[in-house]
Amino acid sequence: MTQFPFDFNDLPTPAYLVGGWVRDRLLNRQGKYLDLDFVLPEKAVETAQAIARKYKAGFVVLDAERQIARVVFKDGTADFAQQMGNSLVADLGRRDFCMNAIAIECHHIEQDFVDPFDGIGDLEARRIRMVAPENLADDPLRILRGYRQAAQLGFEIEDLTRQVLIKLAPKLKAVAAERVRSELGYLLSISHGSQWMIELANDRILDDWLPPQSLNLERFAKVEDALSTLLAKFPSLELFFNKQLSGDRYALVIVKLASLTNNATALESLGLSRAEQRWLVGILRHLPKFMTLLESASLKEQYQFFQPTLEFFPAIAVLALASDHEFEAIAHWLERWLNPDDAIAYPVSLITGDDLRKDLGIAPSPKIGELLESVKVAQVEGKINSREEAIAFIKAINF
Repeated sequence: MTQFPFDFNDLPTPAYLVGGWVRDRLLNRQGKYLDLDFVLPEKAVETAQAIARKYKAGFVVLDAERQIARVVFKDGTADFAQQMGNSLVADLGRRDFCMNAIAIECHHIEQDFVDPFDGIGDLEARRIRMVAPENLADDPLRILRGYRQAAQLGFEIEDLTRQVLIKLAPKLKAVAAERVRSELGYLLSISHGSQWMIELANDRILDDWLPPQSLNLERFAKVEDALSTLLAKFPSLELFFNKQLSGDRYALVIVKLASLTNNATALESLGLSRAEQRWLVGILRHLPKFMTLLESASLKEQYQFFQPTLEFFPAIAVLALASDHEFEAIAHWLERWLNPDDAIAYPVSLITGDDLRKDLGIAPSPKIGELLESVKVAQVEGKINSREEAIAFIKAINF
């Protein structure tokens, strides 16, 4: 039995729960974090404000014109919207898919559902079916949501609905970048979401956002298996892929986007954050070099590759594995990256710039950086192992 964050007796009569929570209840897949959507015939914002005040919860008006407000609780959110049209059925008739157009009256939550478009039948058939084409045209982001929810629920998109989604795809270019970016982020975060991303590409849904000529679908199709293989061998990599790069977007999303394209500039229209763009550019720039080094790399070459790529190296490893390179060769590099005491990936500085200035009288200049790098290379090659040896090494090459 769901524990709601407030007493439904605080709601006016009638008040309806609609959308995702109702759908997920019917599918027995509700999580701990509640995402509730209510429809009220009147006073939706006033009701939300009163509940927020009573339960000392957060409150924000999302859309003053359409009378939509959100109450934020510790373990979930509740959105309150004014009924659109002159009846609940009219309101449900404006929604995207039939499975999301099911409602239940909050004061009789154990009783019958309001299901004018047979959304329950669609849930039983594991099918995504539109309510009406004009609803999708009114908010083209719903096109992406159809594919994302197919991935999320393991459903298929009904043939006629899919044809409409494909026909309406050009309207997506008018949608704000942040909305498209967020929806793609949700899709790529879903286990096995990659298959539906390929369906999006094959259906030419994203042509205005991801130019087809820049895509590498062959590599992208293998990225899920590559991730699973690496995580099975190195479970601690889970922390890397769950690293938050921007807002609620994780490293995993950028890894998958990098695997999807050969050219970072092809994703510029998505408006990624600076951190995400830095990762994307770095991964794609260094990947060809890494795949070459997998054939044969000296200790010096390994050290020199790790230095600019430490922040995102496992992402490069995933793409190399998805590009059909040998797991054993890649695993050797990952073992170095995962070991903070590894002398190649993380060499300890034997000497500093201050040492060079004080002990050897070398004036501040770019030359100090060059000498320190020479020391690091000699160190990883095993030629020197102490501060004294480093000083002697500098004297030998500089004086």
